[in-house]
Order: sequence, then C-alpha cells, then structure tokens
Amino acid sequence: MEKNTDVEFKSLITKEEYDRLIKQFKGSKQDFQTNHYFDTVRFSLKALDVSVRVRERDDISLTYKRKKGYNIDVKTVVIDKEKFEEIKRTGVIDIPEIADELNKLIKDQKLKNFMSLSTLRTYLPYSNGVLNIDKSTYLDTTDYEIEYSSKSYHQGKDEFIQLINDLNINYKKSNKKIQRAYARLKEIN
Repeated sequence: MEKNTDVEFKSLITKEEYDRLIKQFKGSKQDFQTNHYFDTVRFSLKALDVSVRVRERDDISLTYKRKKGYNIDVKTVVIDKEKFEEIKRTGVIDIPEIADELNKLIKDQKLKNFMSLSTLRTYLPYSNGVLNIDKSTYLDTTDYEIEYSSKSYHQGKDEFIQLINDLNINYKKSNKKIQRAYARLKEIN
C-alpha cells in the first residue's frame, strides 16, 4: 500500500488570476476528472461520515469512504460505463465489497447522484513541491483555486507564502471542493 505524506496549502483565486496563471504556465500538464457523488435522499451517508463517489478520469472507479475516528476506510473498485449507468438508474450498488458495507448503514434505501463536480487541473513542479491550478464546475458554479503540495508542513507553508507573493495572488481561504459544492447545494435548495 502506498502512503502519501504530502501537506497541502490552498487559496481560492479569481478568474482573472486563473487566466493569468494558465497563460504564464502554458504547456504544463493537465488532467480532467468528474466526481459523481451519491447519497440517499435524506443524506443518510453524509450523516454517518460516509461518502460514495464515482470518478471518471482515464477509467471509471467507484469509491466508498467511511471515517472511523482518525482513520478512513477506503474501498475503490474499477467499473465500466454500463455499471455506472446502472447505479445511476437503479440507485443500487451490487458490488459485494461495497454493497455489504452500505447495507449495514442504509438497508434498502436507494442512492441518488445528487451532484457532479468536474475539475480541470493544470499541474507543475514548483519550488520543492507541486503547484496545482484548478478550475472546478459544480451545480451552476465555477470556481478557481491554487493548491501547493509539499513534503513538510513548515517548509511548505513558507514556500506557499512565497509562491502567492511571487505570483501576485491575493490569499483567500479555500475549503475543500466538496465542502464548497455542499454549501452551494444548500443555497439553491
């Protein structure tokens, strides 16, 4: 099992800052993905610190995450387009290793794809870490963010402060993408 010990620092950015950075780092690698989030109509999974998502990237994967204290139990299975469409249509996941966990929590409640979040990520090595420049779209919203990943908290924090100064970015606190999407979902419902 691979362990990841990166520390991340983030800031929301404006569309103008995003456009400027994309132009400045033209030719950098890009990646596009869409995460489709599932829950019951009453958000029973969210209430239990559980998430179910299907990620479309080069392949399609179904991920179940359950927070248990400081640990997170994660199960990921690669699925095909037909299985993804079946889950959206029926609200049922029939993959045993995930279905067994869900049945303990929500019994026969159906799942609903309540939100999809797409991110175009531009990324490049920067200083001693990796700079990600993200454009995310969810519901009727588009937002922009930079994220800096480092191996060490203190060094990464210093490098991030230097980075936003060097790139002339006005720091704006950034929650996780899914938290911003949930907040938007509350606003429109």
